[in-house]
Amino acid sequence: MTTTPTGPVFIHFDQTGSFLDQIGHVGPICFDTDEMSAFSLHPKTKDFELPLTEGPINFRVLRSDGLLSHRWGVDNNKKGDAYLYCRDVPNAEKVSFHASGKQHISLRPEVAKQFGKDSRFIKEWQEPELEREAIASYSLLFSPWAGGVHMDLGAIRKKDELLIVGHDEKTVVVAFLIVDAAKKLQGKVPHLVLGQLPLGSEKSLHVVAWKESSSDHFENEVKQHFPSVAMEFARKDISEGEYTIVFYGDRKLNSVFALPVQVRHTPKETPTTGP
Repeated sequence: MTTTPTGPVFIHFDQTGSFLDQIGHVGPICFDTDEMSAFSLHPKTKDFELPLTEGPINFRVLRSDGLLSHRWGVDNNKKGDAYLYCRDVPNAEKVSFHASGKQHISLRPEVAKQFGKDSRFIKEWQEPELEREAIASYSLLFSPWAGGVHMDLGAIRKKDELLIVGHDEKTVVVAFLIVDAAKKLQGKVPHLVLGQLPLGSEKSLHVVAWKESSSDHFENEVKQHFPSVAMEFARKDISEGEYTIVFYGDRKLNSVFALPVQVRHTPKETPTTGP
């Protein structure tokens, strides 16, 4: 289900994060359906059509408790490269999709040096080969148990971005697929193509969102790393507060995922999943 606003939209939550009401029509906002929807709070956005074909494409995931993911943005250039950033975090890592086929996650050299890294590259891989189906080169996973951040909706109204409606129990996947420009993706599950950015004359980057069941096993595997994260926080003498940590892994060969998790760190204690 693609939602097209007819005007500015305002969503009201109470202090506990419970949904109260909305002003402006975007169709029903449901957090318990597999159907996908997205909308904008930007006052200048009266109508938009998906997929977007010009960058940057900025987006967040909205939870039913009123919390949000960080703001992410992807853009392309004339050389046929594309880059993905977390817009909310200064000096955050950058995901590069190069026309040469090289893909990597990197830090700025000064940031890598600050954290004692021998290389500014966190992870490197090759563009996936197309066989019977398109494979996402990179996927962002937004799981309901991974928490979110409090944001001022008034400030979000000033930003040109899409809000993807999340799910109470399922993980929202925002995937980045590189396919031949002439091909049209055919999804097996309800999905939403947020954007289709040209990468040169022969390929394009599709930004596609869908929902999939969250695995208790996967959640437990991630949380097993919390003690080592706490030890690293203590070693670096990081102060008490809320932080976003990102876990990386592989969904398939040359298909990398990132899972942002919001945690609250208290010195000498193990981080617990944030709100």
